[in-house]
Amino acid sequence: MEGGSARTVLPFLAPALAVVFAVLIFPALYSLYASFFDWPLNDASAREFVGLGNYLKLFQDPEFWNSLKLQLGFIVIALPIELVLGFGAALLLNREFPGAGVVRTLILLPVFMLPVLSGFTWRYMLQPDYGPINWIIGALGGKQVLWLNSPTLAYTAVIMQDVWRMWPFMFMLLYAGLTTIPAEMYEAAEIDGASWGQRLRLITLPMLKPTIVTALLLRLIDALRIFSEVFTMTEGGPGSSTLLFSLYTHRQAFSFFKVGLASAMSIFLLIVSVAIAVLIVRKNMRLEEMEKGADS
Repeated sequence: MEGGSARTVLPFLAPALAVVFAVLIFPALYSLYASFFDWPLNDASAREFVGLGNYLKLFQDPEFWNSLKLQLGFIVIALPIELVLGFGAALLLNREFPGAGVVRTLILLPVFMLPVLSGFTWRYMLQPDYGPINWIIGALGGKQVLWLNSPTLAYTAVIMQDVWRMWPFMFMLLYAGLTTIPAEMYEAAEIDGASWGQRLRLITLPMLKPTIVTALLLRLIDALRIFSEVFTMTEGGPGSSTLLFSLYTHRQAFSFFKVGLASAMSIFLLIVSVAIAVLIVRKNMRLEEMEKGADS
């Protein structure tokens, strides 16, 4: 770009760049700065530079590793379920029928629900005395279930809530991907005698792979920082059974007033998110290059 063109474009880019700096870059840099200090939130004058001390404390903290394990377990369980449900619904609704538009719109409603509202809704539904889920169990002759009082059941409930709210997001992306696949490819395969399963394996999945990777990447980044819905459902309890990484970071900052340690956890999560995203993108690019080489 020539100097004159750059000077012409810069005034138009300046507002967007200012917003990006204020919303994304500056908070990240400030968090990195704070992570090098022992910084009590309730006494800023007691701030003390500790270098990498906060990061060393993290790796020596059993609760930190527990929160990371819970976070990874949440991702490993929830995301595949959401992908399968979204893909199945996309295949089922990738056709026209009376009311198809209404059905697709209704499916997307949970995605647009505020996370806090979703958490409160599930907390009410799982309430042991007057929650509708326990009412249904009782009507069927079952016993009252204390969903949020049991470590295993509470963790399961958190995953159930996320699957319910976010599988339509997978559906939305995968349905959009399915609509871009030319119908002629399916028609030609059907003429050649290919079964539904063969068309799925040889046409749908290969053509949809970039969309699947994108959907998983977006959900992965979002799942790494899940907070509001879990906090409103369980606040990390009972005990620390649902104390996911983001909740433990919040607890360090606003319950224990350790801003420096919480900032170090935030930077650690940022590094992990970027590293995972880069690995997924590079692996996908490598597979595409191999496929192109095989085709040629």
